Amino acid sequence: MTELLALVGGVLGPFLVLLLLVVPLIVVHELGHFIVARRRGIAVEEFGIGFPPRVAVLHRGARTLLTLNALPFGGFVRMAGATEGSSEPDGWERASLTSKVLVMLAGVVVNLLVAFALMFALAGPLAERGELLLADVQPGSPAANAGILPGERISSLNGVPFDRFETPLVGLREAAGTDVQLTILSSANVPREITLRLRTIEEAADQGVLGISIADLLPAGPLERPVTDVVRLAAARTIEAGGAIIGGLADLFSAPFRSAEEGPALSGPVGIAVGVAGAAERLGFSGLLQIAALLSANLAILNLLPIPPLDGGRVAALLLRRALGGERGRKVEQALVTVGALAMLLLFFWITLGDLATVFGGGA
Repeated sequence: MTELLALVGGVLGPFLVLLLLVVPLIVVHELGHFIVARRRGIAVEEFGIGFPPRVAVLHRGARTLLTLNALPFGGFVRMAGATEGSSEPDGWERASLTSKVLVMLAGVVVNLLVAFALMFALAGPLAERGELLLADVQPGSPAANAGILPGERISSLNGVPFDRFETPLVGLREAAGTDVQLTILSSANVPREITLRLRTIEEAADQGVLGISIADLLPAGPLERPVTDVVRLAAARTIEAGGAIIGGLADLFSAPFRSAEEGPALSGPVGIAVGVAGAAERLGFSGLLQIAALLSANLAILNLLPIPPLDGGRVAALLLRRALGGERGRKVEQALVTVGALAMLLLFFWITLGDLATVFGGGA
């Protein structure tokens, strides 16, 4: 595993991140479409890993080809009878509106399930305790007055250990102005309990409620939780991860024009791959799984947007076609899908421009 993390952090790192982290999430998304299509009696002619041109046929089923394609940036499902006016009884055009909507939404559901499963693993079997390694202690601060020294570690707050994949300082800030108990580990690994009163938010200003600066959040062994807490925490983290992209979309139009120091408001595949590859060894295996969970939840929410050819947009187009009916509905659906596809290409270009500006130190 160490060798793999080192490889991901190397020159080929961004490509490996795309291949091993991003692409599988897109493939399982398409797998959701495939499974529900088959369950609803819709034939699938091809399940493709990557995009054409085709490299190899991995499996020939009774009706479906499993193919490997040259451009390794995702996957696709090609339904039978998808051509307008097709009369294939098990084709897409002859399927009911309910079946089509269920097929479109299946990818979103699968990505949410994958995100939850990964979050469950990270909150349960793979949960890690974290210890705050102190870089500095402000003179006259609550930490200094309690005898806490630089180089020491804080391992718990009010008897609760820190989770390495949460933000421990949030808990400190929420306790501002109150008495807290901290478990301190000396540089010789000797523990001691300290009770002190944190600054209020007003007193803290830019100094922090405890008066410390953090050098690192170090791994400190497994963290055990009851199963009910693991389920609750996994669900909360999945919801939080899915909601994060909504805030990112609000800042979308400023993304390509932020400075390299600020980073883009919303990263695309290039920015994600470069960022994850650069931090791979520090994040470790569990950290990469957390990134995968975040990406899977974000992919689910992104696909709910009512923009064809995203799943939400396809559902909106299907409903509009049904409402308008006949030839008019068909033309409107085709127009929406075409315009949406062009809009998504422009969006991809816009975000990638921001990614490249950040990578190469550009920006306006």
